[in-house]
Amino acid sequence: MTKEKDLKRLMEIKSGSVKAFSEEVGLAYTTVRSILERGIFNAKVENVIKICKGLNIKPEEIMEIDRPKVDETPIETMPVKKIPVVSKISAGLPIYSEENLIDHIYFATDKVSPNKEEFALKVKGDSMDKIFQEGDVVVVEKDSIIENGQLGVVMVNGYNATVKRVRYNRDQIILIPESNNPNHYPQVYNKNDEVTIVGRVVASQRLFK
Repeated sequence: MTKEKDLKRLMEIKSGSVKAFSEEVGLAYTTVRSILERGIFNAKVENVIKICKGLNIKPEEIMEIDRPKVDETPIETMPVKKIPVVSKISAGLPIYSEENLIDHIYFATDKVSPNKEEFALKVKGDSMDKIFQEGDVVVVEKDSIIENGQLGVVMVNGYNATVKRVRYNRDQIILIPESNNPNHYPQVYNKNDEVTIVGRVVASQRLFK
């Protein structure tokens, strides 16, 4: 394994993703990604120092990276699954298109179904701020059935998908916001509306800058 791959692994273990690590140490994501792609020895010394400080290692230890070092105590890691994070879901844009893919997160495999496909969606707005804050990332089990009262990602009449609590009433589907903002109301749709269940929300992550 190359030193750059080792560094990338350490960043993901510490912060969940290279992007999150970049924000924590005050470097642009593109800068860190370039260092990992072009090689640590082609990077500016001050950027290498920031990375080492963020990983709690000494610059000279880069020559001897084998495993994460935190207080000299071995870190026990669990199997994780790489999940793509998308900016939005709409009728005209494939979920995993290049312009829609903004990051990846790593999620413990024991928290997701081994037989399902997952993606993550970044929350926008305050319609669900009793549960999720803007910028939080929700993990979605794609094409899963949403039971009455569960959280889901739903697209209505081809518009961008929204995260809501889903309830059913005969031939109606009701999307319920859980917001501290009183301007958000439940949305009621019937068989004349095109309602597409994108997937069921199974977890969330909060990314700290």
